[in-house]
Amino acid sequence: MKWCRIKAFIVSGIKTTFREKSAVFWIFIWPIILTLMVAYVFIPPSAGQPVTLELGVVNNDHSGSPFNGTIFIDVLKEIEYNGTKLFNVKIYDNETKLVDDLRKGRLDAGIVIPNGFGENITYAQAKLVVYVSGNSIYSIQINRAIMSEFLHSFSINVGLKKIEMTMKYMNMSYVPANMTTQTPWGNKSLIEFLEEYFKGLVLPVNSTIIEETPEALSNRPSIVGWYVLGALGMMMLYSGFLVGAAAVVEEKERGSLERILSTPASEIDMLIGKTVSGLIVLTLSSIAIIVTGVFAAGARITWNPFEITDWLVPLNLILIGLMTIGMGFILSLLSKTSSGATSMATILGLFLAFTAGIWFPREWMPGPMRLLADIFPVTWALDTIRNIVIYNIGFSEAVASTIRNIIVTIIIFAVGIIAYKKVVRKYIEQ
Repeated sequence: MKWCRIKAFIVSGIKTTFREKSAVFWIFIWPIILTLMVAYVFIPPSAGQPVTLELGVVNNDHSGSPFNGTIFIDVLKEIEYNGTKLFNVKIYDNETKLVDDLRKGRLDAGIVIPNGFGENITYAQAKLVVYVSGNSIYSIQINRAIMSEFLHSFSINVGLKKIEMTMKYMNMSYVPANMTTQTPWGNKSLIEFLEEYFKGLVLPVNSTIIEETPEALSNRPSIVGWYVLGALGMMMLYSGFLVGAAAVVEEKERGSLERILSTPASEIDMLIGKTVSGLIVLTLSSIAIIVTGVFAAGARITWNPFEITDWLVPLNLILIGLMTIGMGFILSLLSKTSSGATSMATILGLFLAFTAGIWFPREWMPGPMRLLADIFPVTWALDTIRNIVIYNIGFSEAVASTIRNIIVTIIIFAVGIIAYKKVVRKYIEQ
């Protein structure tokens, strides 16, 4: 084993990659396109901003009640969240036209206000008919959540207002101001007790929800950065598989395998050269993805060269490369042609990218796929990187994860070497 022979294989591997237009596309162009799609399609510039729904309303309540359907529509028109109007209100004459537009996706939601709505909401219990629509299954879920939250908050505020009016009447004449009652907290004014009790009926739990998200997931640039790492992991998968799966068969198809092995160069020289050239190509692609993500898509990726923990990030990237190349060597046992190796590596790599927690969070996956994400070593290494650059885990935790990844990488690559040698000997014996 000599460096000059290994160097020859490295140079040959890099040149071969850049000569193949399909390889250049999958390794460089496709992940860049995917990164830009994430930034401007999957996570558009408006992501994280309040949503304004197109809301159709049929008003059948025109009574002279202090609160009626007309006043409720005025509320719908004026209500805002973080400075953004919640609803663009369109008035309909009848429910049939409203439902027709909902079914055609022209509206996000619809409300039918029944006759007597104002009187019932003041003196009894009012009813509303609420429709939810959308242009996709995700928008329907979002629209349902917005309508449910608005009506829930509206109901609570109306209930509290009714309590305020009730207590005002009770203070005027119905309950003596000095009347007390026994409570779990001792004697208390009956008026105060009733007011607190009524509020408890309307709002049994007065909770405050505070979002404490990781800093790296608190805004759009950082969310895009999370997915840029996913694009990088996806590229590593199918490209690494391709490097390993085609390492021997492409030399066989070019007729160079026998000539190589008839020289002083050994199969180990070729293995090392192919692996190193593959790692160089994967590194160049990773740099292209990160540069595109940061400078073209506005992604934020936190990496500090003065933090020793952050240096575990490039180490884990190398481990991912070695894992995938080693898996590619194993796949080469099934590859009879270079085109077959390319197809198998690309299909399997993309499949695992979408099902093993590389591209989408594992929480989105059904049970069996979540199990795959939990046991897939490449996901472990990518999670280690995300834990460092997104969640800022400590050095000891990062080192423990990296040591585990190193051990798994050694095992996978060792099995890959066995598969590689078996493939080489199979072709020599033919």
